[in-house]
Amino acid sequence: MSSETTFGQRMHKLFLRARIPASILMGLAILVSARPTQSSWLIGLAIIVIGEALRIWASGHIHKSAKVTTTGPYALIRHPLYLGHFLVAMGFCTVADSIYAFIIVTVSFFIIYMPTWKNEEKNLINLFGDTYVNFMENTPALFPIRWSSNIFSGSFSWALVSQHREWKHAAGLLTGVIGMALLGMFVHHTW
Repeated sequence: MSSETTFGQRMHKLFLRARIPASILMGLAILVSARPTQSSWLIGLAIIVIGEALRIWASGHIHKSAKVTTTGPYALIRHPLYLGHFLVAMGFCTVADSIYAFIIVTVSFFIIYMPTWKNEEKNLINLFGDTYVNFMENTPALFPIRWSSNIFSGSFSWALVSQHREWKHAAGLLTGVIGMALLGMFVHHTW
């Protein structure tokens, strides 16, 4: 095993472990700087719902480590789960009505998650070879740039959503939404 591979493996583990603490720190940045208003709530909650809906849609299509998923949201982007996570975070920043939260969360997201998905892509290339390389060459990583009718192909499965434990993410979001509501009502009296 080369020293470069060992370093890459160490970095991969570091970023995997950093995702949870980074998400907690992003949440704290949002809470500390939050000054929610009724209008920021309406817009932010819509963004949160869209982000979680994207995550559920992606979770219901992906067959991790079994095949390269190219249907549903994977027809448009390689990492819809990460985009959904980013939209959820931006939704909470919008609810918070804080430019500081937007800056902290955006920078933190790309510092932590971009290397994580790059490492995942290396593993997928090792697992699927040219099939995944072709997918990477024809599908943008995070932001869709063209339409594909393959979003309607494949089959969505609630069993996959459950298998990928997306319900835990949704429960965490519900907790965050309730926390932001309490913050707006009782701490900042913005309602």
